[in-house]
Amino acid sequence: MSENLTKPCTGCQNLRFAAVLPPVMAGVRQWESLMADDELIKTEILKEPTHYFAAQEKTLDARLESLELPPGEEKRIKSDRARKVIRDRALGLFKIGEVISEFLNWNEAVDNDLRDAKKEYLLSKYFEKNDENSEAISSLKDFLSSPQGNTIFNKILRILDDSPPDLELAEHLSSALQHVINNDFDTLFEQHKYALSQIERLTPQALTVLSDYRDWPSFTLSSYSAAGSKITSDWLSEFARAYSTRKNIADEGKRNRLRHSINELISLRFVEAHLVGEDKVASCRITSVGTSILVYVDA
Repeated sequence: MSENLTKPCTGCQNLRFAAVLPPVMAGVRQWESLMADDELIKTEILKEPTHYFAAQEKTLDARLESLELPPGEEKRIKSDRARKVIRDRALGLFKIGEVISEFLNWNEAVDNDLRDAKKEYLLSKYFEKNDENSEAISSLKDFLSSPQGNTIFNKILRILDDSPPDLELAEHLSSALQHVINNDFDTLFEQHKYALSQIERLTPQALTVLSDYRDWPSFTLSSYSAAGSKITSDWLSEFARAYSTRKNIADEGKRNRLRHSINELISLRFVEAHLVGEDKVASCRITSVGTSILVYVDA
C-alpha cells in the first residue's frame, strides 16, 4: 500500500499564508477566503478536509453568536422556567429552536459541499482515465440515460456519500465507473450491482491492498496448519510484516493500519494463503470473491 495513503496532511504548505502562519491556520484562513469569494474549489475539500471543517466551524460559531433573545425575553424565560431554551457558558441563553435551526442549516450546507466535491472528483478521475474526452462524454451520457446505468451510478454515489472525504475511495470508484461503462452495463447489470455491494464492504485502504496484488510478497511461516496447500492457521502477522517491509513502511502506526486492512480482506474471504512448495513459505492469493471485484478497482 502506498505511503501517500497514510501521510499526514501536507497540502497546507502550499497555501498563501504558509510562510508566516502555522500550517493548520493557513489552511483554515485559505478556506475562509475561498468561501468568502464564493470560489470554493471542490477538489480541495477532499484533499484538505481538516482545513475545510475548521473553516466551516468558524462560520457556525459566527451564526450561533448572532442569535439574540428579544429584550425582556431572558427575564421571562428565567421566571417561567421554560424548557425550550439552551444555556451554555460560551453561548449564553437562546431558544432551542433557533439553535437547532442554525445547526441544521449549517450541516446541510456542509453536506452539499461535500457531496458536490465527491461527485466532481469522481467524474474528473473518470475523464482522466479516458484518452478521448469526447468519447468519454458520449459514453457517460448513454450510461446515465439508461435505467440500469443510472441506477448503478447512483449506487456509486451512495457509496461515496456514506464515507468521509477520501481521495483513495474516489479513485477506486472512478475505476469501477470506467469498468461498468465500458462493459455492457445493461446486460451485466446484476453482476455490476453485486460487485459494487462487495466493494462497499471494504475500507478504501483494503481496496488499495487488494488492487496491489501484483506486489504481494511471499512470506515464511513459523508454524502452520494446512488443508492441502491452503493455510488454515493464522497467517496475518507474517504476511503483514512481509508486505510492510516490501512497501518500505517503518512507522508502527502505519503498519498497524495496514495489518487491519489485510485482516479485513482475510475476514471477508477476499484473500487466502497457500503453500508455494518451499518449506514453510506461503503466498497470499485472491479468492473468487476477491477476483469478482478486482477488475473494478484495478484500473
